[in-house]
Amino acid sequence: MSQKQELHIVLVSNDPQRVYPALTLVLASTALGVKAHLYCTMSGLDVVKKETANKITLQGMPPIDKYLKDAIDSGTYVCACAPSKEFLNKMGITEETVFPGVKLEDAVTFLNKALNAARNGGIVLFV
Repeated sequence: MSQKQELHIVLVSNDPQRVYPALTLVLASTALGVKAHLYCTMSGLDVVKKETANKITLQGMPPIDKYLKDAIDSGTYVCACAPSKEFLNKMGITEETVFPGVKLEDAVTFLNKALNAARNGGIVLFV
């Protein structure tokens, strides 16, 4: 039995010119029936934090927190990712500081999922 195609996007920036395309790609992927994963790391962690997501804006576009909610509601796997969960905690990233539905994940867990998907024809992008 073949596995379903997957898209894994690693978002390393809070620059709206990168954030909006990343979220647009995961939303489009789920609309096409492709399983999508969005890993936010480095300054990309601002996207999943309740206190900073609404500060990431691009003129004429809906707020980033709306895109994020739509992505989660569409079935996109969204996570805050760092070298370790302890590192996330030191950065103030906890289940209470991120949007509902966002998972906390260490780098090893990310790699296990992304590498398995890549072996099976999935796509891994860094934005």
